[in-house]
Amino acid sequence: MPISRKATDLEARDRFRISVDDLGALHDPKSLIKLQELGGIDALVSGLATDEARGLSKDIPELELKQRQHVYGVNVLPKKASKSFLRLCWEALKDKILIMLSIAAIVSLALGLYETFGQPTEYDDEGKPLPKVEWVEGVAIIVAIAIVVIVGSVNDYNKERQFSKLNAKKDDRNVIVYRSGEKQFIPIGQLLVGDLIYVETGEVVPADSVLVSGECECDESSLTGETHAIRKIPAAYATERYKALGNTSKDIGDKGVDDPMLISGAKLISGQGKAIVTAVGTNSMHGKIMMSLRHESEETPLQARLSHLADGIARFGFLAAIILFFVLFIKFCVKLGTDYKNLTGAQKGTKFLNILITAITIIVVAVPEGLPLAVTLALAFATTRMTKDGNLVRVLRSCETMGGATAICSDKTGTLTENRMRVVKGFVGDSDFGYTLSRENGQADLETISDSLKNSLLDNILLNSTAFEASKGEQISQGQKKGLFKKREKPEKPKAEEPFVGSKTECALLLFAQDRFHVINENTSLELIREQAQHRIVQVIPFESSRKWGGIVVKTNSGYRFYIKGASELVFSRCTHRTTLDGKIMPITSTIKEEITSKITNLAEHALRTLCLAHCDFEGLESWPPTSMAKSDNRREADPNLLFGEAVEVQADDAESIGAKNTNIPKIVVGEENTAKREGLVLDSLVGIQDPLRECVAEAVAKCGTAGVRVRMVTGDNILTARAIAKNCGILNEETFNDPTACMEGPVFRTLSPQERINLVPKLRVLARSSPEDKRILVDTLRNQGEVVAVTGDGTNDAPALKLADVGFSMGIAGTEVAREASDIILTTDDFSSIVNAIKWGRTVATSIRKFVQFQLTVNVTAVALTFISAVASSDDSSVLTAVQLLWVNLIMDTLAALALATDKPDEDILNRKPAGRHAPLISTSMWKMILGQSVVQLVITFVLHFAGDKIFFPGGHVDDHQSTQISALTFNTFVWLQFFNLFLTRKLDEGDGITKVRDRITRSNLDFTQHFFSNWYFITIAAIIGGFQILIMYVGGAAFSIARQTGAMWGTAIVCGLLSIPAGIIIRIIPDIWVERVFPTRAFNKMIFLLSFKRKKKLDLDPESESSDSQDENDNILSVSHIKHISGRSRSSTSTDTSVATQTTDNTLFSQNDSRFTAHSQDL
Repeated sequence: MPISRKATDLEARDRFRISVDDLGALHDPKSLIKLQELGGIDALVSGLATDEARGLSKDIPELELKQRQHVYGVNVLPKKASKSFLRLCWEALKDKILIMLSIAAIVSLALGLYETFGQPTEYDDEGKPLPKVEWVEGVAIIVAIAIVVIVGSVNDYNKERQFSKLNAKKDDRNVIVYRSGEKQFIPIGQLLVGDLIYVETGEVVPADSVLVSGECECDESSLTGETHAIRKIPAAYATERYKALGNTSKDIGDKGVDDPMLISGAKLISGQGKAIVTAVGTNSMHGKIMMSLRHESEETPLQARLSHLADGIARFGFLAAIILFFVLFIKFCVKLGTDYKNLTGAQKGTKFLNILITAITIIVVAVPEGLPLAVTLALAFATTRMTKDGNLVRVLRSCETMGGATAICSDKTGTLTENRMRVVKGFVGDSDFGYTLSRENGQADLETISDSLKNSLLDNILLNSTAFEASKGEQISQGQKKGLFKKREKPEKPKAEEPFVGSKTECALLLFAQDRFHVINENTSLELIREQAQHRIVQVIPFESSRKWGGIVVKTNSGYRFYIKGASELVFSRCTHRTTLDGKIMPITSTIKEEITSKITNLAEHALRTLCLAHCDFEGLESWPPTSMAKSDNRREADPNLLFGEAVEVQADDAESIGAKNTNIPKIVVGEENTAKREGLVLDSLVGIQDPLRECVAEAVAKCGTAGVRVRMVTGDNILTARAIAKNCGILNEETFNDPTACMEGPVFRTLSPQERINLVPKLRVLARSSPEDKRILVDTLRNQGEVVAVTGDGTNDAPALKLADVGFSMGIAGTEVAREASDIILTTDDFSSIVNAIKWGRTVATSIRKFVQFQLTVNVTAVALTFISAVASSDDSSVLTAVQLLWVNLIMDTLAALALATDKPDEDILNRKPAGRHAPLISTSMWKMILGQSVVQLVITFVLHFAGDKIFFPGGHVDDHQSTQISALTFNTFVWLQFFNLFLTRKLDEGDGITKVRDRITRSNLDFTQHFFSNWYFITIAAIIGGFQILIMYVGGAAFSIARQTGAMWGTAIVCGLLSIPAGIIIRIIPDIWVERVFPTRAFNKMIFLLSFKRKKKLDLDPESESSDSQDENDNILSVSHIKHISGRSRSSTSTDTSVATQTTDNTLFSQNDSRFTAHSQDL
């Protein structure tokens, strides 16, 4: 007998004793009082049927899973209701112009029906009855409106589906949970209330939770408005301290009350820990906020500009329509007493209605609804293809912006390199080792290592690490672990299965320990080793890019030991002693220091990342930490800065050696009251880690140079490693390799004044040993110089630079969740080549839009002028192009042309052009030249056929109504074929900008519009549809389209005249732009023709070529080599950061080089 739903609910309530409302009260607002009311953390864990140390079971029974989800919900927000096809049709019909046209069409249909069925039959000259088809035009207009609405709605429907798929993909990610005590990656949507999650620096909290172990700091500014980082401590400790206050009226937020509550959506800026999930999905804080903030997507900048352009063009259309209406209305009123005197009331009404319909139809044709649609289609097409090329677009505008990028500030690790790190060289104790990237070729030169040194190294490598061992089922690609593509999808080049998951540097050290010391094997897992040592670890200091080291403190038999690993220069500067291979501790004399420094330099010059592993003993210490080193806000932990200490001086060469008994081994001297005097560290090992350059990076950097995009490398590696890698990938060449202005360290760059940075950045190629703040300052300086800057980042502290950049790229594999949240595009493969693809697609989007603008404005100008002039000149006040014909033309130039021109792929020459720049005009001189030139050619051809067609085809003299309809149909047919062949020509824009000689403009790349013709089947299909329907209309359109059957000569004339748009376009393209600008001066051209708020702005963007030209030498040399060396020395002697320089950068670099202040300041320098 099946279990009833009521019984299931009762069983669920019995199993899960804490309600959703009670759990919500823990975080909204954050409250320790509510936790106390539930019975504390132990009662919370028990009430959620979970385990504080092991989490939920990895084999959760199906019934319990459903019950848990039924009671507490799932960690997925309900999908935003997408607009149905019928709703999209209804919204399209709400267009005011279409409403006006629909009303006119209905009135026309009513009058037509009245004339057809309510009026006597008329006869021709031969006595034959004339067909009663007065109702056909009204029906045809209504059908045409329906087709326009349906086709537009289909496009909008498909667009919404594509973007909803993209949004679902970009929000997908994986999180780490403990189930049955084992670390697992699971999709964020599968997270359950009661799960034990693991969070670390750089991640975004996936669900409301309560911290049970560890310590961290969170940025909750986007959720609670708190501007400062909020420290989180375990709930048990927070409760203990809260009870000690003795004031139960206080709660989280009051002074002295600790906070163990993690809010979903908050960013971890430091630390790590485990937490019990208490609310997911719509019950979580982040879910509630997201549900309340759901709104329609905003316009991209290009969409806004095109909407503005469309409004401007529409104003001209309205003006033309109003003028036409009044001119024809005056003629109509005059004829009421003459030509129309004998007409019936219905016939007079029809005449007037035809005038109104013609005027309204001009507005329909003039209003370019397809402009915003073209952007939407181009972006939808580009973002879909970019995803396949390794770019997951989070912010649509970034796709447009990348087309104008002039500078890229790229990370090294994982972007320029493979992020496949291996320890290949170095020393352990006083013994060197070295082997190649292949793990099978190692040398057995560490077998004589002493147990004390071996244990010290293993503790530092295995325990001082956040990386963990992947299970057999989890040995999949990193992209899958981040949730960026499905398991069945594979990266372009499948990598070998990695046994460890986490920081690539820490994984390299774990592989080194596994290969050299065989400690991790089938019988002994890394997790087991850590579990057995867990009781010894008293403090964990996670690695942070800002300090470039990480460490742990463990309990020993005689006290405590501090293990540290980090950047070699920093750690080695704190070392006073070294360990030998046999376990002895020897002082580092000046000679040994020079020897080790030389080894670090040698490794760095071979493009190896260098790390030092060291330790320091605290003997005789009763409890941790020493009083003198305790944090001010947490006396249970040592302050990392005090623990790390200052740089130390080494002993002279004649200092006494330390004997075998090691009586002078450096250690922390513990005095009274548990205080300690700071001493140096003991160096255990130096390792060189190889991260091979990606195969295609050098080629990609060269392509960026050709495209006018300057690549700069910003890395935390030392300057020698950075310089070697930059040379290998082509960022530095032989001339710039030793140039101090081309390669600089972050601390030096930071001390420069804003003006000095402005003078430096044109030559700067590499910024080494840089912090995220250095990257932010560089980006700010470049942007203030008019550059369009793209930035890559992977760390939490990279978020400000990613936000500041015009386009921020985050690493999909190595990047933190905070970096991904701050970025515009996620590199799913962490590959620099993907950035080049983004540039190509960004330029393709801009080019596609310009193609469409050029095509549509040509049709607009020609159609409006032809309709206006032919109607005014007509004896019966009718246009050569009827309303139905104009609606067909509107369908061609709006929806179909947008589909055809917005779906082009990047061509091979797109990277051979220079970037358009930040303030490039939407419509260039060459585009206006083609628009006006083609319009003139098309108007001449159609006017000749309209006004002289009867003399050409019927030279006999009298032309009857049928022949007159044939000439009008010929004009319509020719007009459509002119647009048809112009559509082919528009596939290739004029690429001769700036070329003033006619001969130089005659090139294949500039004139051959058939290049890659068969690569775009969308275009071919749409062209076939337009051509096929036009032929069909001319044969079967009849009265609905006011068509009379064409003769062979007429068909030949229409096709040949249509083809004339191609040679005419080629001739126009050969004409230099400067000739047009002489005829139409730029200023007058803008004022007379545009009136659309698109005046050419003062060019602020720098030409990448000009940056390296001789014209820059004078300003560049203001910052001399000797000056840089002086600053470098000044920087190294300083231990503080000049933050005032960073904060003043924005204010002091806004003026251009033309500003008199700039000149004065330069002279002062």
